[in-house]
Amino acid sequence: MARNLTLAGSRLFEGLIEAELEVVAGRMRPRQFAPGEQLCAAGDPSDRIWLITGGLVIWSAGTTAGGGEIELRMRKGDVIGAQDAITGTERTATVSASTIADTLELDAADLLELAGRFPRILINVIKTQRERLFRASAHSTALFSASVRSSSTRGEEIGIIAGPSLKGVIPGLVAAARMASAQPVTVADRSLSFAGALTASDELAGEHATVLIPSEFDPDTVGVLLDEADRVVALVGTAEEAGRLGAVAAASEGRRLEIVLVSDEARDASQMWHPAALGLVVRQCPRQPEFPLADADAAWIARHLTRTKLGLALGAGGAKGYAHVGVLQALQEAGYTVDYVGGSSIGGFVASQLALGYDADSIYDRFRAAFSEENVGQLFKSPLVGSAGLEVLTGLLKEATKGAFFSHTQIPLVIMAVDLTARTPVAQRQGQLWEALLAALSVAGVFPTQERDGHRLIDAIALVPVPTAAVIEDGADIVVSVNLLGTETLERWPGVPDEPEAEPAKPRRRGPLDTILEAMDLSQLDTSARHAALGDVVITPRFGPAEWRDFHLGDLFLQAGRVAAGEQLPALEALSRPLDLQAARREASIV
Repeated sequence: MARNLTLAGSRLFEGLIEAELEVVAGRMRPRQFAPGEQLCAAGDPSDRIWLITGGLVIWSAGTTAGGGEIELRMRKGDVIGAQDAITGTERTATVSASTIADTLELDAADLLELAGRFPRILINVIKTQRERLFRASAHSTALFSASVRSSSTRGEEIGIIAGPSLKGVIPGLVAAARMASAQPVTVADRSLSFAGALTASDELAGEHATVLIPSEFDPDTVGVLLDEADRVVALVGTAEEAGRLGAVAAASEGRRLEIVLVSDEARDASQMWHPAALGLVVRQCPRQPEFPLADADAAWIARHLTRTKLGLALGAGGAKGYAHVGVLQALQEAGYTVDYVGGSSIGGFVASQLALGYDADSIYDRFRAAFSEENVGQLFKSPLVGSAGLEVLTGLLKEATKGAFFSHTQIPLVIMAVDLTARTPVAQRQGQLWEALLAALSVAGVFPTQERDGHRLIDAIALVPVPTAAVIEDGADIVVSVNLLGTETLERWPGVPDEPEAEPAKPRRRGPLDTILEAMDLSQLDTSARHAALGDVVITPRFGPAEWRDFHLGDLFLQAGRVAAGEQLPALEALSRPLDLQAARREASIV
C-alpha cells in the first residue's frame, strides 16, 4: 500500500486507479544510490527507469546548441529515463546521486508492456518530458543573467532546527539570512503540516534561491529533512541536545547535516560522538548571557545558510601589497565581513594580520612598522642571496605575529608557498605564522630557501601568485581575489604633480637582482590573472610608475587598491549584501 501511494504521487503514474498501481508496484524493485554514484550516463542503453522516492539527484545533459551543459535537480516523485526507455534510444543525459538517493527501479521492457496496458502512462511521459524541456529552457536563459549564480533553476532547500535551549534564535537567523543574500530568500509556511511545509518548500524553490524550513529538534524530523531537503543546519545548545542529535549525526554519513555547537557544554558532549559525526560540525560558538548567539556567530550562520560566506585571496606583489590594505578599507567601510583569507607572498603578510583580528587601519600601521625604511634598507642591502636580510625578515615577521600559530587566528587562514623539492604549490595551514610567512616571502634570488622536513620552500609567486583556489577549498562561498600583477598601468599617479623639468628624478641604479625579479614578474602576469579569475569578483589595481620594492610609495599603492575595490563593489553587492544584524533582529522582533 505504501508503495502504491508513492507511485500515485508520481507524475508518471498520475491518473492510474488503485488496481493499476498495484500491477505497476509489483514490477518495481527498490534500489539505493550513494552520493556521487551514477544512476546512468549519456550514451548508455535505456534498459531501465527509476522513480525517486527519497534524496536528490542531478540530471545533466549537453545543450542542443552545443553551448555546454545544463543541470536540473530532481527529487522525490521525479522519474528518470522514461522517454528514452519508451523510444528505445540511448541515454541522453547523465544522472548522479547528489545525496543518498532511494529509488524504485523498473525494467524498460516492463515499462513498455505497462504502457500498452495502461495508455495513461504514455500520456504522462509526454507531459513530463514537455515540463522538463521547459525547465531546461528556462535554465539556459538564466545562464545569461548575472543575477543567477546557481547551476540549477531550483533554489536550495535548507532545514534549520535549534534545540529547546535555543528557543527564539531561528527567527533572527531567518531575518539575517534575508539581509545577507542578494538573491531571494523565503521561509516555508510552518502553519501547514510538516509534510505540507516540505511540499510548499519544493514549489518555493522554483522562485527563490534559498528556502528555509524551520523544524522541530527531533531525531525523526531530522531524518525526514535529510531525505527531503538539500541540507540541514542544526543548532545544539546543551549536552542533552547533543546526546539526542549524536545518533542521527552518526547515521547521516553521505547526507548534508551541518552542526553548530552553541556552548562549551555542547562542544564537550559532542566529543562522545562517532568520529564521522564530529566531521559534520561546521562551527563552535560560546554561549552568550543575554542572547544565545554572539553577533559574529549569528551573522556567520546567516551567511552559511545563504552560501554568502566571503573569502579574500590576496596576491603577490612586494610593496604593492599596500593595495591589499586599500581593498580591506573599502570592504570594511562597505560593511562586509571576511570569513576566509589567504595570501601569496606579501599577500600572505596582510592576510595573516587580518586573520589575527586587526582591522584595516591597524594593518596599515603594522605594515608600515614591519617594512619601515630602515628594515627595507637592510632587507635588500645585498645584491643577491644573503643572510643579513634573512635575519631582518625573520625578526620583523616574529614581531608582526607575536608567536601566534594558525590555530590562534580568528578566521581560517592559508599562506601559499612553493615546494622546490616536490615541484608543487604548498598551502600552509598549520604551525607558527612567522615560519609560514618566511617561506612565503623567501623571494628566489633575495633570500635562501626555507628547509621544512627535507623540502625547500620559496615564495609562491612562481606557481600560485593569487591563492583563490585555496580559499575556496577552505570553505568560502564567494571569493574576492586581488591581483597586483595586472597588465594595465598608469603613465602617472593620479593627484601627484609632475617633477619639475629642471630637477628630473634620479634613476635607481639597477643591478642583476632587479633584472631577475623584473623578468620573474613579467613571466607571472598571465598566471596571476588566471588564478585571480577563479574568484567571483576580481580586483586588479592600476598603478603608476613603481617597482615591487618601492615601499615608500605605500600610500599611493593603498589608494590604488581603494579605487579598484570601489569599482568592483557593485559586482560583490550583486552576490551578497553587508549584514546589519541589529536591523535583522528588529525585523524578527527580537531585542
